[in-house]
Amino acid sequence: MHNKIAIIDLGSNSIRMIIMKIYEDGSYKMIDQAKEMVRLSEGMGEEMSLKPLAIKRTIYVLKLFKKLIEAHQVDRIFTVATAAVRNASNQKFFLDKVKLETGFDFEVISGETEAYYDYLGVINTIDIADCVIIDIGGASTELVWVENRRYKEAVSLPYGAVVLTEKFLDEDVITQEKLKKLEQFMEKQYGQVKWLKQVIGLPIVGLGGSIRSLAKIDKKKIGFPLESLHNYQMEEREVDYAYQMVTKAGLEERKNIPGVGKERADIIVGGLVPIKTLMGYLKTEKLIVSGNGLREGVFFQNYLKVLNYEDEIIGDVLFHSVENNLRNYEVNKDHCFHVQKLALSIFDQTKEIHGMGEWERKLLAVGSLLHDIGMYVDYYNHHKHGFYLTLNSRLNGLRNRELVMCAFIVAMHRNEEFKGDWKDYNMLIDKNDYDTVKKLSWFARIAEKLDRSESGSVGDVGCYLTQDSLQIMLKTNSTAELEIAAAMKSEKFFEKMFRKKLYIV
Repeated sequence: MHNKIAIIDLGSNSIRMIIMKIYEDGSYKMIDQAKEMVRLSEGMGEEMSLKPLAIKRTIYVLKLFKKLIEAHQVDRIFTVATAAVRNASNQKFFLDKVKLETGFDFEVISGETEAYYDYLGVINTIDIADCVIIDIGGASTELVWVENRRYKEAVSLPYGAVVLTEKFLDEDVITQEKLKKLEQFMEKQYGQVKWLKQVIGLPIVGLGGSIRSLAKIDKKKIGFPLESLHNYQMEEREVDYAYQMVTKAGLEERKNIPGVGKERADIIVGGLVPIKTLMGYLKTEKLIVSGNGLREGVFFQNYLKVLNYEDEIIGDVLFHSVENNLRNYEVNKDHCFHVQKLALSIFDQTKEIHGMGEWERKLLAVGSLLHDIGMYVDYYNHHKHGFYLTLNSRLNGLRNRELVMCAFIVAMHRNEEFKGDWKDYNMLIDKNDYDTVKKLSWFARIAEKLDRSESGSVGDVGCYLTQDSLQIMLKTNSTAELEIAAAMKSEKFFEKMFRKKLYIV
């Protein structure tokens, strides 16, 4: 079933493409992506017609994308066009010309369909139940109300970064007066969306280049240690800081703000006003940045059909993503799931001495499943490779702090003296988190030793706590000398952490 899918999103400001591969075992991976700014909606004016220069730029880029698609020998291509083409008076002429010159047959989707794809892209990759999604494009802004992970209401407003900039702002210096006018205009638009009154206070999930720029500004300012922007969270004051910085700068200064791309500097203010005013309108304290949206939504809709999934949303975002990574890294899945089972069983039976709860249990469940992914690189130092892979794989459903903690559990499953220094990540985790990780890593380590032969010979464990010891009774279907000898190497660490002796029989 080697299925390669290309998805092209022809926006008003940029064209983006992802190429995804679906493997025989149902796992998937992004194998390429491309993005080019074409400013298709530039200068559409009152008559709403796409201009020759913008069309020329767009067709040139589509031809480049076609070469990539051919190089990857893609099986299926999905092409969607959004607001600029949707609103264009010369839409038919444009689509015919694109088809003639590139062979691409674009589907022009409605604002509501765009909003729905945004929703699918977010809800299948971020673990959130209730939120408002905003997607700020070049010529439109989509809003979606999500309740209990379900799509409830949506609206598409015909205003985006390019349109608002052309309508309200000068390219170079932006006067406070013009900015105020634009903010009031957006507030008025929101006032006309009746259901927005019902979602006051909900967190906002933001998509689109302007919002990613916000996150990049914040990330550069604080020296954030991780690469991915997906599920990056910002407080209202952090959004305000970046907003003030951008709106007070002239065009040349904006180009030099770390995090603002030079090709976006002229429209970034127009792109940020919708999110800033929405946060004020909804009295929202938190913005969650999503790196996934329309393209990923189109992907998940088709991917879940291929799997004969009954729904368009994944039941458990986190563990679906973890399992996808296990398949990508070709680990022994039976062994990983068995180690997870034993680790969680010991954890559950020893609550009395560790005092940890559901949240820590979730981290152990992820860390113990991923403990061997570093073997994909090499057996030697696979715990170190595993640390790097965990930090840099798309693990959907985890906050950044949780991701770092899981990476440390993976790294310490062989040796508690892993040389990675938690202080490198002290923006995300503190000494207490690191101590928690050390304890959790012991459960992963002992569970792995109890499946030393990777044959499941230790089927289950019974834990008995006495005043001064923990006794682990093994339920085995064959001799377990190898497993016991390996597991007892962790007794000193156990004694140090929990002040009890360890016996395994």
